[in-house]
Amino acid sequence: MTIEKILVVDDEELLRTFVAETLKRQYFDVTTAKDGTTALKLIKENTYDLVFTDMKMPDMTGIDLMRQAKEISPTTLFVVVTGFASIENAVDAMRFGAFNYLVKPFSPDTIEAVVEKAKEHHQLVQENHYLREQVSQQNATSGKDFIAESPAMKKILKDVQTVAQSNANVFITGESGVGKEVIASAIHTHSQRADRPFIKVNCAAIPETLVESEFFGHEKGAFTGAHARRNGRFELANTGTLLLDEITEVPIMLQAKLLRVIQEQEFERIGGTKPIKVDVRIVSTSNRNINQAIEEKILREDLYYRLNVVPIQIPPLRERREDIIPLANFFVEKFCIESHLKTKTFASNGQEKLLSYHWPGNVRELANIIERAVVMCQDENIPADAIMIDELTPSAALLQDNTRPSITVGTTLKELEKRLIIETLEAQNQNRTKAAELLDISVRTLRNKLKEYEQ
Repeated sequence: MTIEKILVVDDEELLRTFVAETLKRQYFDVTTAKDGTTALKLIKENTYDLVFTDMKMPDMTGIDLMRQAKEISPTTLFVVVTGFASIENAVDAMRFGAFNYLVKPFSPDTIEAVVEKAKEHHQLVQENHYLREQVSQQNATSGKDFIAESPAMKKILKDVQTVAQSNANVFITGESGVGKEVIASAIHTHSQRADRPFIKVNCAAIPETLVESEFFGHEKGAFTGAHARRNGRFELANTGTLLLDEITEVPIMLQAKLLRVIQEQEFERIGGTKPIKVDVRIVSTSNRNINQAIEEKILREDLYYRLNVVPIQIPPLRERREDIIPLANFFVEKFCIESHLKTKTFASNGQEKLLSYHWPGNVRELANIIERAVVMCQDENIPADAIMIDELTPSAALLQDNTRPSITVGTTLKELEKRLIIETLEAQNQNRTKAAELLDISVRTLRNKLKEYEQ
């Protein structure tokens, strides 16, 4: 985030021109207004990052302008300028929301210093706003909760610590629920960017019409509903790490622009014309077969090569059984603390049941089942019968040796797919997110399939 558009309001033409020309030499987009009425009209029509306003003007004071403008554009910063220095004026200006207060006369260096402080303030506000939105969406585990007892996961952990020290883009693959986001978080946490933003984008959860705006932001009035400027995830992630979760769900038409942004490290907001430079490290994930995705034109091959500088393949939980009990113990402790319960452990038959299951939903399924057991079991030792595994869901049933779906000879693959999707949705009470996880597809793919069936 940076300061781009600035409005200078002053009834004195000489001072108005001085401030505007000083800012233009720093390549800012500067607009001027001779009074508060004109300024309010401009603020209603445009988004300004910063406003320099005189305290005393014929039609209204700078504080009156600021108070009315804040109702239209709450994030706009105001610098109040006055020729009469007094503690009372400064206190009033700051009390009513001014970012800074300048006394005439002042030099170009003073103006530049104020703008630099405004840039830093804007960046902090944007980062804090995004972080507040993310608090309720935190994953069950984070990079510091990395559980690695199996040889495969110990190697991945070692690779994570090595690659984290570079700025190379990383591509993480694996089935749904194996912990791709946890690995991505660990890469950021161990990197030199650890104290900078870690911005996540769930590419499968964003409607196709909004993907470009989510990535790159938009200017006010760029399209219907764009009532104010909005910063995209690339801009929010500047100097930090951007996680593109399920990258193969990005519409193919937008992938060319995404490739350019990754190569050039610059972009324009929708409706904007000024290039915005960013320094962003990309970590991508996918649960698809990448070669198949490229062959089916779901993922651009050139984009994949740009993202796949360092590949990390996470094996499913059934192939690293040494991790099952340590992960289960971790989740028991976690959910006991969250539910304010005494610490519980597994009975021996409980551990045996966990080890005998196929875990089609991987670590995510394990976490859900352990949480249920912790909440429902009244004993300190969790027995096998308290571990309620949904073994009869369609996707799990396909993995059981003694269970086969009922198929009539002559049934097409398309019809069989339709039946499986509809039955999975019914089993999950129409919960599309859970159904998509069980079917090992994205929510967007599930949504598109359902649209096909309605036609």
